[in-house]
Amino acid sequence: MKTFISFPLTNDPCGGGNQFLRNLKHELIELAAFTNLAEEADVILYNGHQNAEATFNLKKLHPEKLFVHRMDGLQKLYNTPDDPRQDLAIDYNKISNATIFQSHWAKREFSKFGFNPKINTVIHNSADSKLFNKNHIKNKNKKTELLCTSWSPNLKKGFNFYKKLDELLDFSKFNFTFIGNKPANIIYKNIKCLDPLTTSEIATYLQGVDIFVSATIDDCCSNSIIEALASGVPVLAQDSGGNPELVKDGGLLFKDIDDFLKNIEAIRTNIDFYRKMINIKTTKEIAADYINFFKCL
Repeated sequence: MKTFISFPLTNDPCGGGNQFLRNLKHELIELAAFTNLAEEADVILYNGHQNAEATFNLKKLHPEKLFVHRMDGLQKLYNTPDDPRQDLAIDYNKISNATIFQSHWAKREFSKFGFNPKINTVIHNSADSKLFNKNHIKNKNKKTELLCTSWSPNLKKGFNFYKKLDELLDFSKFNFTFIGNKPANIIYKNIKCLDPLTTSEIATYLQGVDIFVSATIDDCCSNSIIEALASGVPVLAQDSGGNPELVKDGGLLFKDIDDFLKNIEAIRTNIDFYRKMINIKTTKEIAADYINFFKCL
């Protein structure tokens, strides 16, 4: 069974959808389950609201093929209530034979908007195992190294929360680095901020990190959290969206600043324990989940 991905993939730093689908493509190639020619494909996989015109044209040309829609996040929650992309994606779903949600949380939230596709499944995202893995020895740092990454400068990525941490975190114990894009009006005194890096550069950076921090809200399946866990880095994440489904026992959750300060200390003093508790699927396993779902259609 061959899959064609109807999405303009790029190797440049980009959003989570591109990053995951690029990884998935590589694994499907390894499994001899990918084609660059839509006419040779059994399945056309498309994503969110993107590349709609090209995908609609493929549906007209190949109505006999299976069209599977990977839903993106809920922009009306994550961005603003008038964000049109969520409605566009729901309308785009009408040409699909089946739907893939990125998390159980996303499936439940889409249902609240009246979107309940008949044939669907939940498959989490994954990280590139060649880059994000545990095949390295952690340095014993004098301070505990914290990292947060974000391609999006959306405030729901937690930038206001990090502003509080910038004032309240004990920086005699911790170094905190942020990599990515942030709102221009957010300035930190103690948190070190770096411009977006390539995927391979972030993977290298994670090798020297002790704890990954995510204050993201209403994110259906954070690639950043997945990359950290795949690298053997415990995660302290906001108890929101799909975060609990990913972190499980490989870290802790928090609801407010007091929770965070208590739980960061709990992980700091038990890092090896939380590393051992990390349980995250590889892209090879996720690709197999995709293929198995396609075969059931």
